[in-house]
Amino acid sequence: MARAFPTDVIVLDTDSLILARFGEGRKRPQLLNAKKIRVPSEAFSPGPITPVVSSQTSLGEPIKRIRMETGKLDQISLLLPDSWFRMNLLDVAALPENPSEAAEVVSWTLKRTLPLKPEELRTAFEVISRSEGNVRVLVVSALEATLATIERLFAAEGINVVLIEPTGINIWNAVISRETMDSSGDRIFFYARDHEFTTAIFRGSTPVFFRSRSLNGERTLEQEIRLSASYIRGNLKGTTVESCYLAGNRLTPGLGEVITREFGAPVRNVAARDIVEGNLGSELSSIEAELTACAGVFTS
Repeated sequence: MARAFPTDVIVLDTDSLILARFGEGRKRPQLLNAKKIRVPSEAFSPGPITPVVSSQTSLGEPIKRIRMETGKLDQISLLLPDSWFRMNLLDVAALPENPSEAAEVVSWTLKRTLPLKPEELRTAFEVISRSEGNVRVLVVSALEATLATIERLFAAEGINVVLIEPTGINIWNAVISRETMDSSGDRIFFYARDHEFTTAIFRGSTPVFFRSRSLNGERTLEQEIRLSASYIRGNLKGTTVESCYLAGNRLTPGLGEVITREFGAPVRNVAARDIVEGNLGSELSSIEAELTACAGVFTS
């Protein structure tokens, strides 16, 4: 597999924990086993940006169970919902080569856009582009206290968390591993979940827009897509959409037609069978998007 990360990937949410175990396939990551365990409702409570671990005992129980049922499980990559992170595209005049100095510049710039102090967040960043007098940086932030508590609970079971990333980004990683991205045209990626909706725009392989929203039932998913289309038309001038990608489980019929009408571009449904080798029977259909994301860990 392309990236030398652990062959076990866990997707954690406020109500579930999914483990996917992979091996080397002929052309793509091979799914060897997948298991979903319920997380008690009292494990998490709402927090700023990222939910707060409100009951370590309740969260520790499914972690202990997955370790006992899986056998050897000593290190994992961990994927969390997109809405647990703030993903920002920041422009700075210059970025020092020294990593610690660069981190200070990013933190100072980020301070103006987030409701928390930078030291309360765990932040990772990547330079997207450089031009004269401007550096564009993708910054991903989450609440440090929550991430540290989750890592500590896994460590208590002898499991080392070597990577923490958003789920949606890794679905896109899986998509681009199968697609030719040499065109400079804009591609829009949608990831829909029961309580969350992510929109991202990529110009070629370069991200130019991220937006993740929690769905509270006040608007339908179709209405959220129309609002996203209106925002993009109003704020991202010159965006000509070449194609759209739609990922999610149990998607509403006709959702692709709504996207095509709003953006005037063909829609491609992201399917795990195009990304993953192995048995993807009907019993895994309810976690297909998460399995795609797990495979994406190895493909970027």
